Amino acid sequence: MDPSPSMEQKPQDRFGRQIRVQEFGPKGQKALAAAKVAIVGIGALGSRVAEDLTRAGVGNLVLVDRDLVELSNLHRQHLFDEEDAKEGRPKVVAAAMRLGQIHGGTQLDVELVDLRPENIEERLEGIDLLIDGTDNFQTRYMLNDFAKKEGIPWIYGACVGTQAMAAFFAPEGPCLRCLFPEPPPLAQTQTCETAGVLPSAAAFTTMLQLAWALRYLGTGKVPEPVLHIGDLFEASFRSMGFPSASLKSCPCCNRGIYPGLDPSQATQASPLCGRRAVQLQAPPGTRIDLPALAAKLQEGQVLQLLPYLLRTRFAEGEITVFADGRAIVQGTDDPGRARALFDRYLGS
Repeated sequence: MDPSPSMEQKPQDRFGRQIRVQEFGPKGQKALAAAKVAIVGIGALGSRVAEDLTRAGVGNLVLVDRDLVELSNLHRQHLFDEEDAKEGRPKVVAAAMRLGQIHGGTQLDVELVDLRPENIEERLEGIDLLIDGTDNFQTRYMLNDFAKKEGIPWIYGACVGTQAMAAFFAPEGPCLRCLFPEPPPLAQTQTCETAGVLPSAAAFTTMLQLAWALRYLGTGKVPEPVLHIGDLFEASFRSMGFPSASLKSCPCCNRGIYPGLDPSQATQASPLCGRRAVQLQAPPGTRIDLPALAAKLQEGQVLQLLPYLLRTRFAEGEITVFADGRAIVQGTDDPGRARALFDRYLGS
């Protein structure tokens, strides 16, 4: 039997429209086809970038996510449908099913894991570019520190409410810690659950992430060191330049110290026997402003507020947060799932 037309396709048949772009061309397409890209977080950002890179003909995609598809994801997260949500499929599994139908020439590596300092080097081995699709600061600092240590670029992205942000971090330049030496306090961190999110905010972020990924992978050119910020409701956009040089106080850039890769600095999780609950232990020195944290939650979510704890209720169960950052997530005995629920509802 003769091969099907799709099997006989040459790059210029499938990708001719982007090969004709003078700035990209055949060399860019060839470089893209040889590239290995990791996307951490296959949600509003990661699912869009994964689809577009696959359609563009990237050679190898590493998909990393610890969570499941839910109905509330569908308004903004590409690649997923109602059947995925009904079955509770892992996001990486559902994404790989769709991407494999889009372009069989892209190798898909599925990593259904809770990415941690203990496993990040193994899971992201040999990548050329790292793309952020996460929803919490602790993981982003870990990605930043890994990229800095390994000497690879990474693309930051975030969206919440109507706001969108994105930046390209080159190995030789200032890093995320130079821009934001400390993460914002937990009580000030908005999430999609507390502030919602418009699909347009995700689309703007991923538009920049994809543009930079194609530029870097196809030509080797590094975008300017700028944090782009957009309000997609007001259609207003601004940019914030990076520091002219790495901060002298930055442990990654100037001391070769990578706190995000230190297991002792990461949130530790342990199931509580017989309780269908997981205890999350915060890094040493953590302090939580419990009244401020309670104030950002919706009416009915706060069950109890005391000087030493805040007890909250969500669709999946309850989360109790203590002043020292320790938390107990009830409703699951899976540590990765517990961390995902905490990040979703309370931030990180």
